[in-house]
Amino acid sequence: MLRSFLAVLLVSSALAADDAVPTHLKVKATFTRPDKDGKPEVYAEPSVITVDGKQTTIRVGSADEGVVFTVTPKVGPDGFLALEMTSSARVSGEPSASPASPKPGVAKEGLPRFHGVLPKDKLFSIEDASGSRKWVPLGRKVDGWTLRAYDEKREALTLSRLGQSVELVLHKGTVGELAPTVRKEYPTLKGPIGKPFMIAGADGQPIFLQVEVLDVTK
Repeated sequence: MLRSFLAVLLVSSALAADDAVPTHLKVKATFTRPDKDGKPEVYAEPSVITVDGKQTTIRVGSADEGVVFTVTPKVGPDGFLALEMTSSARVSGEPSASPASPKPGVAKEGLPRFHGVLPKDKLFSIEDASGSRKWVPLGRKVDGWTLRAYDEKREALTLSRLGQSVELVLHKGTVGELAPTVRKEYPTLKGPIGKPFMIAGADGQPIFLQVEVLDVTK
């Protein structure tokens, strides 16, 4: 009788463990850079959803130019969070784009990238969200954004979408080969869930990481 009871108890415990829902976490990274006054401004806020203890990646930019963070969030029994993290960054030598600060209310992430211009033909090299580049004339849409105007003096391309407007400014770099990938390991970050962690990026600018618990039972 006792053996039967223990067997049932063990099976029930195993089923309960199998049915347990893992803790789902949302990891958001906020990237900053200096504005025209030298103060930090947000230019990208990518986020990923993962589960407790599972490694995930956060990417900003393309394979030729950008940074990739590998993050493993772990929630301890005391409710505190530990973040294990490494990063790899590579900067391209070819001309690249950097979106200018949009007007208030315009999202700063998810913008196309402005890589080049043929002024006489009025064609613009644009990279869409999939990483594909193509030459696009004024009036054409890329990822829902319409190319409206180009200021040749400032090398600024104006895009609009749903009544919102933003400029993409062409930044010229030194033509050359790709720089080697720079990898960095960070010490484990620990603190309360929801509290932003601040680290220094490859360029010394602050990057903020924030983790929140998601309720997936609803």
